[in-house]
Amino acid sequence: MDGVTGDEAETADVDRESAADAMGSLADADRIAILLALRNGRTRRFADLQSAAGFEDSGRFNYHLDRLLGRFVAKTDGGYRLRAAGAKAVDLVTDERFGEPPEPVTLDLDADCPSCGARLRARYAEENVEVACIDCSTLVHYGYLPPRARRGRDVEALFEAYGKRLWRDFTLAHRGVCPACSGRTETRVERGSDHHLHFPAVSRCRDCGAEVATAVGLRLLADPAVVAFLADHGESVDDRPFWEFEFCIDDGDVAVASEKPFRVVVPIARDDETLRVTVDEAGSVVETARVRRR
Repeated sequence: MDGVTGDEAETADVDRESAADAMGSLADADRIAILLALRNGRTRRFADLQSAAGFEDSGRFNYHLDRLLGRFVAKTDGGYRLRAAGAKAVDLVTDERFGEPPEPVTLDLDADCPSCGARLRARYAEENVEVACIDCSTLVHYGYLPPRARRGRDVEALFEAYGKRLWRDFTLAHRGVCPACSGRTETRVERGSDHHLHFPAVSRCRDCGAEVATAVGLRLLADPAVVAFLADHGESVDDRPFWEFEFCIDDGDVAVASEKPFRVVVPIARDDETLRVTVDEAGSVVETARVRRR
């Protein structure tokens, strides 16, 4: 049967001509200056905005402002302010900076490789973070981090900030909100993976097609029973990046509990006690049990 599916379905409602025209409206340094002068929710009168954007000629300023009105800038009784698309354009400009990329940096992590047990190392280069083994090259994580994050942070603070941001993104995806577009995500625990995971939890966005795949254990860091169990053993999920919790990057101990319905058990061992977390096909916790070793 003929129809629009997959990537085509995700872009079928995009008016390409209008999109190209809108992007063309931004292709000017003077218009970027106007948008930046309105950032952070500012509303400015005509003369104030002209001055803040650095224009001496009011006619030239009015021409460029007119190209932004409607799509990126709104005119109100109080003056001019950014529309949602204008705010996103400003975010893109300030995130990317569009200058020379920051110098690559690395940090040896307090975490072990799930494949060989060697230390993991984080590397930030070309606007991406890679967490991988220094010995066997197992890739634990790879993701984007805008250059803005590098400003004003030392190396340790940079990767700490990245870990917190990623935890937010994973939690959003697991709870049905796409971290990329705020669209609708669905999560499934799957069998097999392209890398070291056996039972990855995969969240896919129904609207933009974005995909977030992690160890199923990583989706448990916000579960009350898991948080309480770790706290009882002196560990706070707020004080450590996710890669320092072994069950968040390794699923070698995860086992199938039942086939129909499909469920897996994630064991989290601390001292002489193990928390056994049973997770269904959607990645939701259905049961927890504490077991003490004899």
